[in-house]
Amino acid sequence: MATVIRGDDDFDTTPPSVGKVVLSSGNISNTSTSFVDVTGASITITTGANPIYIGACFSMRNNNVNYDTSFNFTIDGALQMGTLGVIQDQGSSTSAWSLCSPHVQSVALSAGSHTIKLQWKVAGGTSLMLANGNENVQFFVNEIK
Repeated sequence: MATVIRGDDDFDTTPPSVGKVVLSSGNISNTSTSFVDVTGASITITTGANPIYIGACFSMRNNNVNYDTSFNFTIDGALQMGTLGVIQDQGSSTSAWSLCSPHVQSVALSAGSHTIKLQWKVAGGTSLMLANGNENVQFFVNEIK
């Protein structure tokens, strides 16, 4: 049986790029019925020609019953979960609820710098993302190698 020895130049030994944002200094409100950036939830990383994994966890409250809140991610300005994003049904209560958004794996990106953002919109009323120290917004990006 032959043994194959690989030199260091045969494979990428650099660690994957990662980024994380934790928002905790004040609740964030939104009344926009079009996707807008979540204030402070932007990450720029430099990757190889690899896909990335994106996710977010947070607590929400919509002050109006039956108005849904939708979430999406952008990479370099391009929506990642279609034009509708992921819709969170507010249901019949204005009580707070927690969400770990559907995590997304992108297609392989071009090597270079990329900006990833968390976005949201409401169907009506005012939606509140809780970031008050007791409840935080966590937004993260990991390069997949």
